[in-house]
Amino acid sequence: MSITLEAKGVNVKLNGKLILKDITVNFTGPSLFFILGANGSGKSTLLRTLAGLIPFEGEILINGRNISDYSRKELARTVGYVWQNPLYGFFEESVEREIKFILKNLDLPLENFHDIVHFFKIQHLLHRSPFTLSGGEAKRVSISSVIVADQPIILFDEPEAEMDLHGISNIVEYIRRNVDQKLIIVATHNPLLAYKLGEIIDRIFLIKDGRIIRAISPEDIKNSELLRSIGVVPVEWWFT
Repeated sequence: MSITLEAKGVNVKLNGKLILKDITVNFTGPSLFFILGANGSGKSTLLRTLAGLIPFEGEILINGRNISDYSRKELARTVGYVWQNPLYGFFEESVEREIKFILKNLDLPLENFHDIVHFFKIQHLLHRSPFTLSGGEAKRVSISSVIVADQPIILFDEPEAEMDLHGISNIVEYIRRNVDQKLIIVATHNPLLAYKLGEIIDRIFLIKDGRIIRAISPEDIKNSELLRSIGVVPVEWWFT
């Protein structure tokens, strides 16, 4: 079943400053897309806008339907947004309550809870306060507390940040397992994750100064000059 997320002429102004400028982009899934850009380029703002978390001018359509026509609960069942900073999304007193919150709030069964907890290996954290976790632990809990609702659209904001080898491996495995069923969009400043997942990426959108400047193929992720032009550390830099 096709899944679509489309922005048409979207502008976002925050604190009097224009952050996103005439964004027009179309994502069709099930598939995997990346939004690649330097820090401050607008990629996080774009993800939050696509998730319905930020006021905007223009039009956003989910499966051909205007995002403003979705109720808050319906939108949360459709789009899962994983924060770059996990602490922004925490408010429960324990990890267990944090992960179960979205299921209870959306009247969803608890069936996925144990699967997600075991997949991200956070069983030992369930009775901890999410505010006492290390950066990597908090990131795994944050991801779990969103994707446990099994939304058809998942938006990851810098998912590799704070993660060690095991955490990043979990993210890669989750994406590989779900790319045939979901529309997954990853925003990052680091091209290594796109390099790792290149064989299953549909397109990579480059963002600079609040504008989508180009769509490239996964093979172009090795183009050092192109990545340098948008302020992103090229892949080859990491191996020389």
